[in-house]
Amino acid sequence: MTAEQRALAALRRHLLPFLFVLYLVAYLDRVNVSFAAAGVSQDLGLSSAAYGFAAGIFFLGYVLFEVPSNLILQRVGARRWISRILLSWGVVAALMAFVRTPDQLYWLRLLLGVAEAGFFPGIILFLSQWVPERQRVRTLAGFLLAIPVAGLLGGPVSAALLSLHGLWGLAGWRWLFLLEAVPAILLAFAVWHLLPNHPHEARWLAEAEAEALEQALQRERRQQQAAGVQIQGLLPMLRDGRIWLLCLLYLGISSGFYGFSFWIPRFVADALTPTQPSPALVNLLSAIPYGLAVLTMVLVGRAADRHGDRRWTVALPLAMAGVALLLAIAANGPLRLGLISLATASGFASLGPAWSIPLQFLGGRAAAGGIATINSVGNIGGFLAPFVMGRLMLLPQGEARALAALAAVLLLSALLAVPVAQAADRAGRISAATIP
Repeated sequence: MTAEQRALAALRRHLLPFLFVLYLVAYLDRVNVSFAAAGVSQDLGLSSAAYGFAAGIFFLGYVLFEVPSNLILQRVGARRWISRILLSWGVVAALMAFVRTPDQLYWLRLLLGVAEAGFFPGIILFLSQWVPERQRVRTLAGFLLAIPVAGLLGGPVSAALLSLHGLWGLAGWRWLFLLEAVPAILLAFAVWHLLPNHPHEARWLAEAEAEALEQALQRERRQQQAAGVQIQGLLPMLRDGRIWLLCLLYLGISSGFYGFSFWIPRFVADALTPTQPSPALVNLLSAIPYGLAVLTMVLVGRAADRHGDRRWTVALPLAMAGVALLLAIAANGPLRLGLISLATASGFASLGPAWSIPLQFLGGRAAAGGIATINSVGNIGGFLAPFVMGRLMLLPQGEARALAALAAVLLLSALLAVPVAQAADRAGRISAATIP
């Protein structure tokens, strides 16, 4: 095993699990409102449309501050900026336990998005500075596994916290918001002390391993620059049409998986009708789609790195997700739950390969700004999907309409993924062939 291979193995053992835990906590704080939905809606008098607005307004603050946050991270370093992000969102998430009116909930969800802005694209940028391209998809998939694992654990953990209802006079959903905020605050201090900005700062890498990894990354950057396929500046990045196509692609992907995330408990409850399952059972069964997503993300990530083809590892899972949702409209009971689980797993499987695409042709400030731009525009779907689905569910046959809308978005995204990924794969092949 070479020094570079030992360095990457150490990274997977030490750094990736730590980043995974950070995103797991972030995603739980972002979507735990879905598990608290029944109690929050009852106590605050929220309609399904008002709940959808509360769930989605998070992304308005997130989108507005995403690009500036990522540019600051590139300037001051990941350790300092990620710890700040964790501390601020943990405090805001804890304050949500004490809301008394819908307006207070809306404002705190908005502030939560502002506080968390820059975290996800910051970690993507950070990993691109540590992992060579040929290992990148499986590494990104390993990090992104935090999303379905958050859903997998979110149901049982949320069910346990909701069972604290009445303790010290607090509703279960208030305990949920309060206790799930604590890890973010504690991890802010862990990041400050433990997260290395560069391989040479990592205490778990030998000097020779850190040097080999740095050299591999520098060699890859030289190849891309020599081939003329890597963009470095912000203005050239903004003028590149691939960026805006990637924005549209991620808009469709995020609409799909946030549509799943915020409404899965509702879909599970309706699939089990007329048994009228308890909220605790619904939250437990909501883990099924996410458990399947964990498996598919690992398999698709490995396949993408092995074959170097981003077209079908992005487009095919999105198409499968769209078809499964269309079939779920006419299904009932366990079959419907199974199809929704398949749609969830397929949609999530596209994430790792999709996020590796911009890293094939962006570098420097272009990478910091481009990743944040794609995530900002894409996360508009995080606002639109819950809000539009809430509106559709007020109409006759509302759930069928909502599922059909999500299916249409995912199928259009699958069509868009083919030319976008093909262009990025061509840039990667040119870069790899330039310098032996």
